Amino acid sequence: MKFLKYLVWALPFALPLYLVRFRIGPFPTTALEIYLLILFIWFTVERGWLGWKSGSARLRGWRWPIAAWVLISYLSVFWSPSLTIGFGLWRAYVLESILVLIVVLDVIRTEQDLEWMKRSMFASCVFLMVWAVFQFISGWGIPHPWDVAIMAGRRATGPFPYPNALSLFVTPVAALAFVQWLKKPRDWWALVGWISGVIAIGLAKSDGGFIAWVAVAIAALLINKKTRKRAAAVFVLILGVVVAIEPVRSVIWKTISFQNWSGQVRLFQWRETWQMLKDHWFLGAGFGGYPGVFAAYHKATAIEIFQYPHNILFNFWSETGVLGVVAFGWIVGRWIRKGIGVTPPSCWTPPLNLRGGWEGIWSGRLLALAPIIAILIHGLVDVPYFKNDLAILFWILALPVILP
Repeated sequence: MKFLKYLVWALPFALPLYLVRFRIGPFPTTALEIYLLILFIWFTVERGWLGWKSGSARLRGWRWPIAAWVLISYLSVFWSPSLTIGFGLWRAYVLESILVLIVVLDVIRTEQDLEWMKRSMFASCVFLMVWAVFQFISGWGIPHPWDVAIMAGRRATGPFPYPNALSLFVTPVAALAFVQWLKKPRDWWALVGWISGVIAIGLAKSDGGFIAWVAVAIAALLINKKTRKRAAAVFVLILGVVVAIEPVRSVIWKTISFQNWSGQVRLFQWRETWQMLKDHWFLGAGFGGYPGVFAAYHKATAIEIFQYPHNILFNFWSETGVLGVVAFGWIVGRWIRKGIGVTPPSCWTPPLNLRGGWEGIWSGRLLALAPIIAILIHGLVDVPYFKNDLAILFWILALPVILP
C-alpha cells in the first residue's frame, strides 16, 4: 500500500502533466492519463475489486448527485457537434476525475494520510510559485501575448499555456491553506502554501483569483476572535485609502465594473452566449460543443471564440444543459450543506473542539467551505472546472466533506 499511497499523494504534482500530449498509435493521450492509468492498474492489482467497492461505498450520500452528474454529462456528449471531441473531454473531465475520487477514498484512511495529501497540495503551490517567479523575472517560456517586458505588463503562466490557468489551480488551495494556517499558526506547510499561492496569483495578474482569495481571507480574519478587531481596522483603513486616492479608486472601479479590456471581453462573450442559450436553453451546446455552436452567434469578431463562456453558470449550461446545471448544483449544494452541517467536519485536522463555541464551529466550517467559496467566486469570471487538472483537483479539495 505504501507505493499506492505515494502515487495518490503525488497527484497534485502530476496534474499539470496533462500538458504533455502525444499519441499511442492512432489514439491521442497525455502524460497525466498515463499516470492515472498506472494508478488505476496498481490500485486494481493491490486492492482488487474490493478496493473499488470500498472506495465507492465511502461516497455514501454523494452517490446520487455524482451519478446524476456522470449520467447527464455523458448524455450531453451525444448532442455535441463532434462526438469524438465530446467523449474525449467527458472522459478527461468527468470519468477520470470520479475514478480518481474512488481510488483516493479507499487509499486515504487516516488523519495522517489526509495531512500528507494536504501537504502535497501546498507543496505543489510552492513548486508553481518558484516556476512563476523564475519565468516572470527571466521572461522564459511565457507564451504570446503575455511575453512582454515587465513594465509593459508581463504575466507569468507557470507550466500552463495562459496566466489564468495558473491562478485557477492555486487559488482554492491557497484559500484552504490560509484558513488552516489561521487556525494552526504553527502549521508551516499551510503558511508556505498560502504565501506561495498568493505570489503565483500576483505574478499571473489574475483579478478573479485575487478577489476570490481575498474574500475567503477576509471572512476567515473576521471570524477568528484573535484577528477580528485588527482585521476590521485594516479593512476600514484600506477602504478609506481607496476612496481617498482617485487613481487607486479608478483602477479598482474599472476592474469590478468590467470597464477594463478583460471585463469588456467577458461582457461581449456573455451577451452572445445568452443569445445562444436562448435557442439551446434545455440541452445547451453539448459536451465540448460550445465553440462550434457559439460561432453562429459571435458578432464581436475582434474577440476570439473561447472554449467556454468564462462564467460558471454559463459553462455548465452550455456544456450539459439545464439538467447538467441542476446535477452539478446538487454537488455544490451538498458540499456547502455538509460544510455548514450540525456536525463540524474534520477538514484535514482532528475533530473540532466544540468548546470553542460559535467561533470555533464557524472557523471549522470555513475550513471546509474555503475551497468551494474560492472556486465559486473565481468562477464568476472564469472556468474553474472544465480542465484536466482542475476537475481532479475539485474532488481532492472536496475530500473533507465527502469522507465519512
